[in-house]
Amino acid sequence: MERYNKLSTYLKSLYGQRVQRISIDAGFSCPNRSGEKGKEGCFFCDATGSGFASFGSGYSIQQQVSLMIEKYSNRAEKFILYFQSNTNTYAPVSKLKEIYDSGLCDDRIVILDISTRPDCVKDEVLELVSSYKDRYGVFIEYGAESVNPNTLKRFNRRHTYAEYIDAVIRSKKKGLDVVTHFIVDFPCDSYDDVIEMAKSSSALGISGVKLHSLYYLENTELGRMYKQKEISPVSFEEYIDRLILFLEYLDPAIVVHRLVSEPPSEGVMHGNWGMKKLELFNYVEKELERRNTYQGKYYNYLNR
Repeated sequence: MERYNKLSTYLKSLYGQRVQRISIDAGFSCPNRSGEKGKEGCFFCDATGSGFASFGSGYSIQQQVSLMIEKYSNRAEKFILYFQSNTNTYAPVSKLKEIYDSGLCDDRIVILDISTRPDCVKDEVLELVSSYKDRYGVFIEYGAESVNPNTLKRFNRRHTYAEYIDAVIRSKKKGLDVVTHFIVDFPCDSYDDVIEMAKSSSALGISGVKLHSLYYLENTELGRMYKQKEISPVSFEEYIDRLILFLEYLDPAIVVHRLVSEPPSEGVMHGNWGMKKLELFNYVEKELERRNTYQGKYYNYLNR
């Protein structure tokens, strides 16, 4: 029995086989680093813009695609082109089209996946992204991170949850599959905030969610706060409670694109409580079984 709606199972139902995500760094910046909104960036984000899983922008996009497909060719024959690092809609539309087209250079790519901020998707950008739907599956990913406005301010996100809701509504009007990123263990968030993350995701009718724990990294403001004992991580037990609580309130139709993730290989002061991704993943799955619980257990709150 699968206790949550796994991406791997969902993709196999669509394509009949495993589909592997390949992460690309297209050299984008971010309005929270460029000076448009700020220069410090989000307090938990390092200089890679969460792009540590890619080969890096020192390679051309086509080189990265080729290297990534070669790396995973023994695992899969179909691939998701994932623009991951920084804000992947933060450029003029003409430049975005050039970048996306350059990545779609291999016939084995079946899905275009674009990660961005909810305040960086004007209608013309969504029009461009939706134009790829006739040839590829298309995901657009938004970093909401938290529903709590005080948390968004404290961690210097420089966007609001209302902007995220607006981005989702406009994206769905274009027929796009929306995937939302949440961090469930912000120390200043409560259990109620975590439940609201799941409830609002369900109410908005998004297609997927990505979850991970909060990483405390060197050379970030959060790392400084951690060193100075201005902030402390939640306990491992509370993190697990929050993660499972989120799943229990989440619409069972929403696909879980990521349950846990791997912190960067370097500069980690605290991440995943010292556990490897697979170790943490297995722990969560066993805990779901032990508690005899599952995604959508408490999905009874919408009048539909």
